[in-house]
This record gives sequence, C-alpha cells and structure tokens, in this order.
Amino acid sequence: MNSLKAIFLFVGLIFILGFGFLSQSFLPLATAEAFNNVQINIQTSSIQADYFVVDAFNMSGHMEASEQTQFAGASFELPNGQYIFTVTANNESYSEYSPVPLLAPSSGQSSPSEPSLPIYVAPSVEYGYSIQQVSSSMTITITTQNVAQFPTNSLSVEVSYANGTAAADASVSASVIGSSYYWGYEPNIVTWSSTGVDGVATLLIPTAPVQIDAWSWVPSNGTTVPVPQPGVAGQNVNGTVIAIPIYIGLAGTTLVVPPQTTVSITLQPQQNNYWVTPTLGTATPTATSSGSTYAAGPGSVPYPVYDQQQGNPKLQNLQVPSSTPSPHPIPEFSVATIVLTLLMATSITMLLCNRKLKSKQELVNRKA
Repeated sequence: MNSLKAIFLFVGLIFILGFGFLSQSFLPLATAEAFNNVQINIQTSSIQADYFVVDAFNMSGHMEASEQTQFAGASFELPNGQYIFTVTANNESYSEYSPVPLLAPSSGQSSPSEPSLPIYVAPSVEYGYSIQQVSSSMTITITTQNVAQFPTNSLSVEVSYANGTAAADASVSASVIGSSYYWGYEPNIVTWSSTGVDGVATLLIPTAPVQIDAWSWVPSNGTTVPVPQPGVAGQNVNGTVIAIPIYIGLAGTTLVVPPQTTVSITLQPQQNNYWVTPTLGTATPTATSSGSTYAAGPGSVPYPVYDQQQGNPKLQNLQVPSSTPSPHPIPEFSVATIVLTLLMATSITMLLCNRKLKSKQELVNRKA
C-alpha cells in the first residue's frame, strides 16, 4: 500500500508540474498582441490611376502586407510597430515616349507619310510613402508624386569586406521599395554604379526609402579547378588541363530611409541560389554531362537586384532565376507538446502498474 501511495503521489506531482508548464506555454496565446486597423487614403497629383499597389514594410525593408486595388484606398491589420507604407499609382496607358509627326518646312503641316519623332513625356506612374508608428487603429493619407518630378538626393555608399578592407570595383544598386518602376529611366537619377579604390560609390536616388545592394566577385586565393580536355573514347589522352578560376560571390544589402545620406555595407559570402546568372556566357563555365553550362560567377547579380530593376538595360542578358524548392521544415515540438506527451505516457504507465498491483493483491487475498 505504501508503494501504491508513493506512485499516486508521484503522478500527482507530475500533473501539477505539467499543468504549470502548459499554462506558461499557452500564456502568450492568451496575451497575444492585438492587431490595429490601418486605413490608407491615396491622393494622386497629376494622373488618373487605373490601379494602386499599397505595401507595408517593417523598418528592415521586409514586406509585411500588400494590396492591389482599383480604389484610392487600402486597409491593413498590423501589430504594434513602426512601418513604411508605400503607394504606387499606375496608369496602363503609360508611355515613356510619344511619337510626334515632323512638321513640313513649307506649310508647317505634317502629312501621314512623314516620319515621326519620338519625344519624352512624363511617365504615368506616381509614388508616395509614409513612415508611421502604429500602436492603435489609425487613418493616414499618402499623396503620390510623378516619378519624373520626385525629389532626389545624393547617397554615399561605402562598401567593405569583412576584414575591413575597402571593396574596390564593387557593384552598387539602389531600388525604391514598393515600386516596380525602373527609376533609372530618369536622367537626373543614378541607381547603379561601382565603387572606387576607396570602396565608395555615389548614387543620385529618389528621396524615398530605398534598398541598397552591393556585390563583388573575387577569386578564391587564385585557386583553380583542373578540367580535363575531352578525348576520344577508347584512346589515351594526355594530362593537359584547363584551369578555371573559382570565384566567390560576396554581397550585402541594407535599407536607407530619408534623410539618411550615407550608408555602409559589409560584403558576406552568398550561396549559389542567391544569384541570377547571365545567358551570354559571362559567368563561370562548368562541365556537365550534357555539355557546357554556366554557374553563378562574375557577371551574375543578386536576385533582389534582378527583381527590382527589371527595366535596367544591364540586366537584359540575364535569365529569369529558376525556382528552387525550399527545404521541408522539421516539425518543432513545443514544451507544452513534450510535457503533455510525458503526462500521457506516465498516466498509462501508472494505470498499468496499478492494475498489476491490484491483481497481485487479489491473488494474495484469495490465497489467504
């Protein structure tokens, strides 16, 4: 009987501890932070927009919510925090150049057969943003401006390696977050450049939140990979090899928010699937069973740059990045799940022990 009491006392103690763990594990669910309704009203300046794209970013530049609508407004449910709200107003009749007939020198009139002279017209795209601290439901109004008249400012980007050495001749790109328009079309904006010997590049960017990407390809200590020359089957070939340099892709990214005018980026090694490779053979060649192909190497650009700078002529020789399957996540077991499993296992074990003890006691009683 004393052993039976000890077992029940042990089970009771396990249950008390288990419920304590469970209450602590589920406490965050009970006290979860409420969402705040954020209403966004849009006011355009000069175009009649066909549709609007409204995005909400955190202060690291990661998108938290997005909505495309034909109406000049949007609504998000967001937890407490600071956010960057962006709006792009688009008109599908957008034309960068408008054909204008040449005038005849004699009459001042033009005939249908005369050639047309394309002249630049303001694009039918407007952009606006607002940085807000969200702690309760709120309504904000964002006024958009034509991208051709958007204010600009100079940005100094300092790029270095992890050991502090200046990264000379590194590529630097700037992309306005929440905007699919390629701002490099505008003559007063520079969104792509290279660093000098001091590792500094100067960009002329819109006065808006921009993502800055920097990257560089460096040889791996001059290491080369020997690639055997192809031979004829059944015949001996000499040991002549073609040495191909191994390059390491280094990149870094950061968010710049006005009125910031300087930024520093430290380059770090990136995996092969971080890069978009050229199709014209400027990347590192690799030998495959089907012939020669190209892996990430000099000439490749980070995939964020490819996604954000679709209109950039420098990206015309790049192929669309192939989608890579994401690894299946390993299920995570919470403390509550583990404790509950232990409680069930302990209960079943104690129940079996109790039945065994009862059977022994009944057997002893019968013999008595």
